Amino acid sequence: MSIIERRTQQQKELADFDDAEIDALLSQLSQSELEELSNYVDPDDSCLPPSERCRYHTEKEPTGPFNRQKLIHYLEEQSKSEKDWEEPVPFETKKRGKAFQPRQVVTEDKDEDDEYSNNTEWDEVLAGASESEMVELAAILGFTGLINQVQYHASVSNKQIDFGGWSAAAKCDPMRVLPPEPDNDTNVDQSIQKLKRNDPDLKALNLNNIKNISNEKFRDLLGALEKNTNLRMLSMANVEFPDSLGEELCQMLSANSTLQSLNLESNLLSGATITRICQTIVENKTMLELRLANQRRQVLGHKAEMAIAEAVAANRVLLRLGLHLSFPSTRNRVNERLRGNWDLLRRKRRGEEISDDAPPMPPPPTSYRGYQGDEKAKRRDDDEEEEEEPEEEEPEPERDEEEEEPAQEEEEEEEEAEEDAEDD
Repeated sequence: MSIIERRTQQQKELADFDDAEIDALLSQLSQSELEELSNYVDPDDSCLPPSERCRYHTEKEPTGPFNRQKLIHYLEEQSKSEKDWEEPVPFETKKRGKAFQPRQVVTEDKDEDDEYSNNTEWDEVLAGASESEMVELAAILGFTGLINQVQYHASVSNKQIDFGGWSAAAKCDPMRVLPPEPDNDTNVDQSIQKLKRNDPDLKALNLNNIKNISNEKFRDLLGALEKNTNLRMLSMANVEFPDSLGEELCQMLSANSTLQSLNLESNLLSGATITRICQTIVENKTMLELRLANQRRQVLGHKAEMAIAEAVAANRVLLRLGLHLSFPSTRNRVNERLRGNWDLLRRKRRGEEISDDAPPMPPPPTSYRGYQGDEKAKRRDDDEEEEEEPEEEEPEPERDEEEEEPAQEEEEEEEEAEEDAEDD
């Protein structure tokens, strides 16, 4: 019978007795019998104190209060005085394998008069040269990989530099701390008043990066530009110019005949407004530079880009166009027109006569298979080809034999006349 089964049986037997009966039985046991009985006590019984649940009970009387440092010192002294346990296998230092020996390099002594010796007359000169002199020599010989760009230009232009050396080739130049650009302090209200007065001194107006300009001020500015005849350059980049004022802007461009440069980059214009602007400056005939890149809508679309390309193709004055076009076909067409305008300007400067009729531009391509990136246009062309039904060929009218015979007789007579002329 195991210990667990025996304890379980004892607990069942004790469950039938009362506490008074159990106390009477325990009073009849001796001290040795009580100690033996305590070995069968459950150690997890929370009703007994921890000192009585342990099997180990010391009979030694306490010698004094607990002193931790004294106990640690006693244990250390006891561990030093006691002999170590004997090991079954004694410890021995053994070397396994072969000991490492460095490879001996045999150097041959070269004679000074050896014809294959690399010693030259410049060795002594280079050995005594300083670091700055070596850097200058490397720059003169063109060893650009050993020096940086500043050292090279300094040596070529005979300038003295206080920093550098061979370590400078691996480091960048010291950063130049530049002050931040000041904010645009242009007064919008005063500028509008000068435009309304048609001030002859106001040739260029820069309103870049000015925030919180109301739509009423934009309308006053555009209205003043309709009658202004002195302003040549207008720059309104990053001013949050709204797309709702696109029609007023086009009216101003149609009425103004002196504005030559317009910058509206980084604003809120749509593709339709940009197309309308490009079509308006065709009638203006004074605009030389137009910048409309980085708007709210980055992709204009194929329809808008084709309309812009057609408007630019009809313009013989525009020289610069700042606008990103996604399709290669429209980009090529715009570039060809701008090159043609530069050529017209060159011919005018040379005094050549130029007709008023614009030279014909190449028509837009009907198929986009030759351009990379126009995947949507390719699919659109393929779908249109599939939808188109093949046209039925009309039967040719039958010719009468009587009509064919006179034609054959005339051809034979012409051949005979040619042969007679050759014989003569």
